[in-house]
Amino acid sequence: MTRNHLILMMLSLLVVMICTTNGTFIKKPGYCTMYDECAVNDQREKNVNCFYNKPAKLLNDSQGLDIIQEFCPYLYNGTNTVTCCSTNQLISIKDNMKLPYQLLSRCPSCFRNFVAIFCEMACNPNQSMYTNATLVNNTIGTPGYTPISGKNGTFVKELGYTINEDFATSMYDSCKDVINPQTGSPSVQLLCGTSNCDPHTLLTYLGFYGNGQSPFQITMQFQKDKGMNYTATPCSSGYAITGDGPCGCADCPSTCPTPPKSPVTVPWKFDIDAYYAIMILVFFLVVTLLNVVVYFIALNHIKNNNSSVLIRDVINSDLGNPQNGNGNKIENGGGKVIINDDDVDASSGCVDKIRMFVGRFLYKVFRSIGTYSAFNPIKVLLMGCLVVLICGCGFTKMQITTDPVELWSSPSSDARINKKYFDQHFGPFYRTEQMIITAPKSNSSDYTDQNGNVHTFGPILQKDVLHEILNLQNQVFAIRAKYNGHNVTLNDICLQPLSPHNNDCGTMSVVNYFQNNHTTIDMTDDFFTTDYHDHLMACVSGPESVDDGTELHLSCMGSYGGPIFPWVALGGFNSKNYINSSAAVVTIPVVNYYDDDDKVQKAMAWEKKFVEFMKNYTSDPNSNLSVSFSSERSIEDEINRESSADISTILLSYIIMFAYVAMALGRLRGCTFKRFLIELQLTVGLAGVIIVFFSVIMSLGIFSYCGMPITLIIAEVVPFLALAVGVDNIFIIVNHYHRDHRRTGETREEQLGRVLGEVAPGIFMSALSETIAFFLGGLSTMPAVRTFSMFAGLAVFCDFLLQCTCFVAVLSLDARRKEAGRYDCMCCLQTSELEENKTDGYLYYFFKNYFAPTVLHKYMRLFVLYIFIGVACFSAANLHKVEIGLDQSLSMPSDSYVLDYFASMNKYLSTGAPVYFVVKDGQDYAHDKGANEICGGVGCNNDSLVSVINMESYRANYSTIAYPASSWLDDYYDWLKPLSECCRYNKTSETEQFCNASVKSDDCTTCRTLLEIRAQPRPDQKEFMDFLPWFLTDNPGVDCSKGGHAAYGSAVNIIDTKQVANKSQLNTTVGATYFMTYHTIARDSASFISCLEQANRIAQDISEELDVDVFPYSIFYVFYEQYLTIVQDTYTNLLISLASIFVVIFFLLGFDFFSAFFVVLTIAMITLDMFGVMYLWNIPLNAVSLVNLVMAVGISVEFCAHIASGFAKSGGKTRIQRAHDSLAEQGSSVMSGITITKFAGIFILAFSKSQIFQIFYFRMYISVVLLGATHGLIFLPVLLSYFGPSRRKQSQRSYEALNDDSQPFTQFLNSQSDA
Repeated sequence: MTRNHLILMMLSLLVVMICTTNGTFIKKPGYCTMYDECAVNDQREKNVNCFYNKPAKLLNDSQGLDIIQEFCPYLYNGTNTVTCCSTNQLISIKDNMKLPYQLLSRCPSCFRNFVAIFCEMACNPNQSMYTNATLVNNTIGTPGYTPISGKNGTFVKELGYTINEDFATSMYDSCKDVINPQTGSPSVQLLCGTSNCDPHTLLTYLGFYGNGQSPFQITMQFQKDKGMNYTATPCSSGYAITGDGPCGCADCPSTCPTPPKSPVTVPWKFDIDAYYAIMILVFFLVVTLLNVVVYFIALNHIKNNNSSVLIRDVINSDLGNPQNGNGNKIENGGGKVIINDDDVDASSGCVDKIRMFVGRFLYKVFRSIGTYSAFNPIKVLLMGCLVVLICGCGFTKMQITTDPVELWSSPSSDARINKKYFDQHFGPFYRTEQMIITAPKSNSSDYTDQNGNVHTFGPILQKDVLHEILNLQNQVFAIRAKYNGHNVTLNDICLQPLSPHNNDCGTMSVVNYFQNNHTTIDMTDDFFTTDYHDHLMACVSGPESVDDGTELHLSCMGSYGGPIFPWVALGGFNSKNYINSSAAVVTIPVVNYYDDDDKVQKAMAWEKKFVEFMKNYTSDPNSNLSVSFSSERSIEDEINRESSADISTILLSYIIMFAYVAMALGRLRGCTFKRFLIELQLTVGLAGVIIVFFSVIMSLGIFSYCGMPITLIIAEVVPFLALAVGVDNIFIIVNHYHRDHRRTGETREEQLGRVLGEVAPGIFMSALSETIAFFLGGLSTMPAVRTFSMFAGLAVFCDFLLQCTCFVAVLSLDARRKEAGRYDCMCCLQTSELEENKTDGYLYYFFKNYFAPTVLHKYMRLFVLYIFIGVACFSAANLHKVEIGLDQSLSMPSDSYVLDYFASMNKYLSTGAPVYFVVKDGQDYAHDKGANEICGGVGCNNDSLVSVINMESYRANYSTIAYPASSWLDDYYDWLKPLSECCRYNKTSETEQFCNASVKSDDCTTCRTLLEIRAQPRPDQKEFMDFLPWFLTDNPGVDCSKGGHAAYGSAVNIIDTKQVANKSQLNTTVGATYFMTYHTIARDSASFISCLEQANRIAQDISEELDVDVFPYSIFYVFYEQYLTIVQDTYTNLLISLASIFVVIFFLLGFDFFSAFFVVLTIAMITLDMFGVMYLWNIPLNAVSLVNLVMAVGISVEFCAHIASGFAKSGGKTRIQRAHDSLAEQGSSVMSGITITKFAGIFILAFSKSQIFQIFYFRMYISVVLLGATHGLIFLPVLLSYFGPSRRKQSQRSYEALNDDSQPFTQFLNSQSDA
């Protein structure tokens, strides 16, 4: 070292020592602390300022004056401008303001306030009043700094900068809500270095040398009474100097109209739930009214008949029937109510004649059919089999629908129409392969940054865990599948947002912050003070950063060239404290196709291998990661697996029901084994079951001919329904035949015909009621309900036709066999065993002698009514508590890996599904009026689409909108601004060619000049359409973060149109576009439904307010739209079914209003009680349960209609006697035909592995049978015993004739006809 060098070093040290002493600074107006640039920071490649504690200088350079007029206009004073900054400094300020300009210039007030921080620090002539050079060095002896030629080399290495608290707060307030349109997050987060930003944090980070951008350390100091106190402009005010207007509503909530308050639902409660209070009141009112009506009718009866009968005797006998339909008088005879038959032959009224006509007509028709079938059994069976065979050939055209969209969403529904529009214009929503990863063997750790702040990193963000996640991710990408003889890898099918410039998959993963590179995860700075912790903290705060601002200078962009959103890639964090996450979420989007099934199958082939690999991986006990996973095909695969697994359970259920039917139809009486074999009737039972399934085949075949697809619900429910209805009818026919006595001179075939004539009208009434009710249910817009209703209606009617023909033919053959003494199932064997006398069956005996008398006991009847009315009131009180929706987990097998995935989703995911607000074709974006209706920046309407969505995000708990919307239009305007230097073209080429911001060439010039911007801030129509394709293909980078390729490449449709004036010249216009945001996390059906409701509300408000055609779209809308109207659909379907049942019963019973009314009332109570069961047993209302409710109405007809029909036709003298006869005759058949049969089969469903079978089939089916049986066999007979219709004119004579063996019933009917 020479003597001169030593002297120079000592002088430099002296300068440093002097300059670090505050007392040596001159602090007064007009004096500077720094001026010009005299060295280069070699590490940052940025210039540092010269130390200069002298008066400010005159700025007379034209370039400098232009820049200061642009960025610091309040300091500009023409040629008399005095500043503490040189032109070189101003050029550096301009270069350093590119990123803030791109992020903040959409809000002019914010940007001006932000730039003022640096204008005041570098250029204000009073700079020395609030700055202090705390460390001054010389380039000589200071490694890492290169002197600038011609400068003295003394530079400021550390600067103290005192800022007034008022400015810090007001500046931050003007910027805190400025949105980055690409991410929907506040832009200041990127400039703040953390998501937990505030005024001090923002300004401190801007000056922090460790942010990777500042050329020297700027230590911010905040004081209330002194310091730099530039008057910040609020975001709601314009910037007067430049004439810029206030910020838009999207960036400045104070400029927005006051949003409506979120509605708050306050439950109406006293000490008990208000619904309970109301229904308790209703119960007592109904009971009181019932008692009053009964009392006054009885009292009126006594007065009209001048009788001294006690009121209680009238009530307990034949309430309020002074003429009893026959003109019969009720008189007191020894204290008992008796019937006087003197007027039994009184002339009939019009209604009675109609009833007799309908009865005679139906009797003749069905007697003829039955007699023909009994005389010609072989011919009838062959014809029946031929018809079934012809219908069954329709199976060759059968289509099976398993697509959930086709099952649950109507093609004419808004969600389906919107989905189709979205798929056609933007492509189908991508297929999703997802892994949710936790590290149970890892723990959280604390990390201290360079500022001394301690940060807690979650267990999933430890370095070794990140390496293991990356290893797993690489293994997934290495999976190969075979399709049509070719290898398929993930890169062949995945979504590549920046293709063809970048062919990496758009994987959302925390390790993609490190570009999926192990080396990058391990990277540190030269002094090991900065590592992956700092990079992660920077990236979760600014995921779109191309430089993380740390000493590592790494990009936060994923390897595919786009941002990795922390709320998507991480889970299990509190609020926005992403680094404390407990789960990592790896999401790999795979391209979906609208009309290319081959490519979809190609993707599904890879997904199959992915599922196999993940199953093996998760079963490895040595893995440190716990992974739950799902692919796009997982749910459908698991549903199919579940259906296959439950086939054996369903078959066993049906086999048990078949076996019972076959056994129960026989009359197992007598003590000899030979007699037992004769009476067994297994063949009849088996034939009856086969006929039921023939009816199902006919229904499926006929509708297959018509091109109607079959669903799994049809295959599972329709056979059950057909069996319930068919078996009941079989038991009624067989039991009536068993109890019937052959009339004198009547053949066996005539007896069968007569029996059918007697019972078939009731069966026909039930079948027709059910058929019409089901067909009307086909009016539903829900595909699953509509198809079930149509198939069920036709199956029931086909079943009825086959029973009236083929089953009677089988019964005729079986009667011949029994009379010939041949064994059942072994017709070739014959015995001489004599036929025993006919006796009543055990069940009939029980109903006649025990059950009916008990139910109709005088003390029991009112008690029954009270109990059933009370249960109905309880069910009504809980109607609103029945949940709506279908939890996805219920559709999965209990051992499915997808259940683990659902559990992890609910536990760890914090952001919901993306939602797209689609603006249809026709919106004019190229002119201000149309653009202002959409955009969210300066000059845009306060009620624009973007502004409204952003406002809704501020009340996310109500609106379910989690983040402001990404806006291609606002980013496009920012991209066009000349100071951003994003939009440039080569001015030397013959045709204008786009220059990416990364191209450094003097031949490239900005698309619009500053003069053009000042004259017209927005582009004209031609410029708008000329530059838009460049924006949509520009990849974001270090020099321009606003490139739209990654974020908006598929968001904008550009349409070629021909001008009218010159048809050969093509013009372009903007077609359909979308603006994307995210829903809040939805963890149950109610949350998903709320998301859909709120999105529809927002879109409707925007459309109505702005006359813009907007609709929302998200992937789950098509599945949940049904729940928006399912309550109305349920009421509509059930009411239509009940109305049709009423009409059919009313007409077929000969205008019998009361019978029809009481049947419908009973069915309505059964249905109402089903809702009570659904509440108590946690069965939600959805398409599956709605189908079961419609089915319940149909089965309830079987429980009720036969009882009502038997009551109406009974010849008993009192209502109680008629109710007793009906209950004994029909009740035993209903009990054996439906109740016991179904109990046997339904019980097996309880052991199904499928949750959906246990809940929606076992629970609902068992409830239908129990409620139907109790209402049909207890409530309805009691109700009829009080208020049933009067006895018909012919009932007494019919009743006597039916019990008179001396006169065949046919002769009696003929006598009635002659009369």
